[in-house]
Formats: sequence, structure tokens, C-alpha cells
Amino acid sequence: MENRRAKLEIAILGAVTFAALLASYSAFRPVRDALILDGDLDQIPWLFLATFAAVSVVSPMWSAFLAKHSRPRSVPLAFHVFAVCEVGFFLAVRSPLDKISVGHVFYVWSAVFNLFVVSVFWSLLADLLGPGIAKQLYGPIAAGGTVGTMIGPLLTKLLVGTIGPAGVLLMSAGLLEFAVIGVYGVRRAAARLDRDPGRDPGPARPERSERPVRPIRPVRDDQPEAPAGGGAFTGIAHVGKSPYLSAIVGYVLCTSCVATFLYFQQAGIVKAAIVDRAARTEYFATVDLCMSGLTLILQTLIARPALGRFGPGLVLMVLPLTQLTGLSILAAAPSLAVLAVVQVIGRATTHGLTRPARELLFTVVSRDEKYRAKNAIDTIGYRFGDLLSSWLQKGLVAVGGVTAVVGGALPIAAIWLGFAFILGAGFRRRVTKEPA
Repeated sequence: MENRRAKLEIAILGAVTFAALLASYSAFRPVRDALILDGDLDQIPWLFLATFAAVSVVSPMWSAFLAKHSRPRSVPLAFHVFAVCEVGFFLAVRSPLDKISVGHVFYVWSAVFNLFVVSVFWSLLADLLGPGIAKQLYGPIAAGGTVGTMIGPLLTKLLVGTIGPAGVLLMSAGLLEFAVIGVYGVRRAAARLDRDPGRDPGPARPERSERPVRPIRPVRDDQPEAPAGGGAFTGIAHVGKSPYLSAIVGYVLCTSCVATFLYFQQAGIVKAAIVDRAARTEYFATVDLCMSGLTLILQTLIARPALGRFGPGLVLMVLPLTQLTGLSILAAAPSLAVLAVVQVIGRATTHGLTRPARELLFTVVSRDEKYRAKNAIDTIGYRFGDLLSSWLQKGLVAVGGVTAVVGGALPIAAIWLGFAFILGAGFRRRVTKEPA
């Protein structure tokens, strides 16, 4: 009974915490996407380069910090730092500083914010939960984040007339601080779950020999933890030494690449069709809300049974097929309506199915890899994919237009599917791994 209570508490608190995190980000996302279209679209690859440079600094700094401090207890501190940054941007927006320069810095910072806070939150969950419990709870927790993506734009729409864009940043900082409270609650509930002798050790494992199978157990958060040691590039070193983690990097690079192709298609279509900034913001907000609704359906009705029945490998294969189909349709019929449908389905698949499946992959790696290697993959890996694919897209368009972009996406999708298969097999091996 205590075990069930603890799991229910983790699901509720995790969902509320993730909702606060994504509400904090999504509150200013439509404005950011509309603002970037005011400038020359050819400058977007340079902003991607700046973002990659930023995460290449932040991720090693995080790894170096973890070398000297407790990992689970470092997550709330990271949220505090980003909340302070938002207060700084609030002051910058209200100052006489050049607004275009502030906007460019804010665009880069927001990209780092989105990847970093989400990454460290899932690192904490992967640390506290084993794969068996994660399969049960990741869907509902991810659904909480989707609710947050609805709450954020709604709060902005209701309050921006009163508090202004600068006030939205303070509101976002407040939501982030609320998430800190949720993190402490999740840690307490997970510690109680770990103490429960009846805790679910994970999915049933086939017996391959007479030796006992080693269970994968969550780490007790109520016990003191020594600093991890290592250095700033320990997370990257973990990735280089592990074929499993390297395969996750490959999947992330493919994800980022095709998503960037679609992003540039979106930018060109919206810039040509909608001139007014407010109308652009409204269009992006509408797409975000529709995407959130479909994502919520996938997370609550599909993600848990799909992961339980098929495992993460097959679930990860859905996104490559969806994105390649969407890119092909959009190239054949480039319009706002088609763009909206393609983006809603593609992004809902990303957040509703792929996100829980990809996070499940990290429940079967070491504790240090969950915090340091995972963060390097989610930040440096993803933004490197953005950077690489932005220039690749530019070259493909110069060679053969949109048709060349779709043609370039075909081999990427094939490789993408291959990585999904490899990761599914690797996850199964790690779950059923015998002691040495």
C-alpha cells in the first residue's frame, strides 16, 4: 500500500513539476518565434552557432560542478540560476539597452534554458526510478508537462496586457521557482518508495542461467552522496566510451536534423504569408495549443501501453516515419494549413511518444551517466545537430531547392530508424543483464 501511495505521489508531483517547467518556457516561446522572423532568415544559422557555443560552455560547467557537489541536490540550484537569469532579462528589457541585441541574446539563452532544465529534470527522475517504475510513470509525468505548455501561453495571453513582455519574464521565473518545490517533493516520495521492501524492481526478466538476475534499483536520495569526481568533460567522455550512449547521440542528431529542416520550412512559409508580428504570434500560439492537445492524448492513452508492450525501440521508430512523411507533404503543398497539420502531428509525436521513450533509455545507465552524459547529449548533442543541419539545409536549398531537402532527409531517416532499432536492443540487454 505504501508503495502504491509513493508511486502515486511521484506521478502527481512529477507531473506538476514538469508542468511548471514547461509553462515557464512556453510562456515566452510564441513571442520569441515571432520576433525572430522580423530579421533576415539567413541569420538563423548564426543564431544556431551562438546557441551551440553557449551549450558547449554550459554543459562542461555543469559537469565540473557535479564533480564537487551532490547530483540530486544540484538540480534545484540549477533552476534557481535560470530564474535569476530571467530577472536579469526583465531588467534588461526595461533598460535603455539595444532591444535587437537583447532579443538575440534572449533567443540563445532561451534555447539553452529549454534543453537544460528539461534535461536535468529527467536526469533526476532516471536517477530516482528504475526502468519498471519509469515505464509506469513517465507517460503521466510527461502529460503534466504538456498541460504546462497550455498553461504558459494562456497565462501570457491573459496577463501580457497588464504586466507587459517584461512582466512575463518575472512570471516565468516564479513558475520555475515553483518547480523547485516540486523537485523536493519528488525526491522525498522516491526516497520513501526505495525504503519500501515491496518496491517494484522493474519488469520481469527472462532467466538465462541459474544465476540470479541483477535488479536495477533506484538510488536512495535520503542518504549522503559523495561528489562524483572527474572534470568538466567527464560527461562527453562517458559518451565516447559507451556504444549505447553513442547510439543515443546518433538518434538525437537525426531528430534535430529533420526538425531543423521543418523549422526552416515553417519560417519561410509564415514569413511570406503573415506580415504582422501579432498575427504571427497568434498563429504560433494556435499551433502550440493544438500540438499540446494531441500530445496530451498520446501521453495519457498511448505512451504507457506502447512502452510496456513494445519497449522504447519500436516507439522511437514512429518519429522518423512521421517527420519524413510530414516534410514530403509540406514540400508538395507549402501552405499555412498544411504546415499547421504537419507541425502539430510531428511535434506531438516528439513530445508524446519519443520523449518518454528516449528518457526511458537513461534508466539503465550509471548514476553519473544519467546526470553528466545525459546533459551533454541533450544540450551539446542536440544543438550540434541544429547547427550542422542548418548549414546542410542551406546548401541543399542552393543545390536543388526543397526537393533536395526532402531527398537529403531520406538517408537520414533510414539511419534514424537504425539507431532506434539498436537502442531498443541495447535497452533490452541492459534490463536483463546478469552480474559479471
